[in-house]
Amino acid sequence: MKKLLLLMAIPFCSSGKIIPEINTPDSFSKLSFDQLTLHRGNYLADAVDCKIISLKLFHPADNNKYPPSTSWLCLFAVDAFSNGYGPGQVLPEKIYFDKKTGLWKKKSYTLNRESKQRSLEFYGIKSLSELQPLDLYNIQSVNACGYAVVNRNIPLREKQKGVKKKLSFCLIQNQSYSAFCGFGSIVNLIDGKEVDFTPYMLKSLETVEMGLPEKSNDQQ
Repeated sequence: MKKLLLLMAIPFCSSGKIIPEINTPDSFSKLSFDQLTLHRGNYLADAVDCKIISLKLFHPADNNKYPPSTSWLCLFAVDAFSNGYGPGQVLPEKIYFDKKTGLWKKKSYTLNRESKQRSLEFYGIKSLSELQPLDLYNIQSVNACGYAVVNRNIPLREKQKGVKKKLSFCLIQNQSYSAFCGFGSIVNLIDGKEVDFTPYMLKSLETVEMGLPEKSNDQQ
């Protein structure tokens, strides 16, 4: 029953939209993209199946070298709702789904003494004041809705490897029990220059289409 009520609270999505709106680079072009098709073997999944997932992976016109660390997941929608974003991040804010508005929102909370110490060690900082707020976007794609979070708080181990910023997302398919999620670095070092793919990835999420059927041999 709880699963059904959560699914009923999600608006039916049929076109791309990002809330709040984002500023794209002047050079952004809807013609500069790689068509990405993910099959069951391309994403991690347990008992749930997202079937075929399709999206346009937008990129700057002069290069398409996304950071290589992106991970794709297929989860139960109820788990995406329950977990939101925040568990395991040791941050004084989290992302949750507001059933009244049908939107994902941010909520601040106070870390206990143990969590504060763990946060300092986890991020390699001296004070919690060094932590930066999360950027939250509500995403509506072709047939799914969800959130995207940009996180500039990088764990010390990843920071030492050059990671600057990460993006995480979860999109729940219309009238379905499956959620397409992913996370990874969103800044890449190309020819000695840092390239930020954040606006390109956010626009890419608008094009996500989930639950597509496998093509039969005579359709290929």
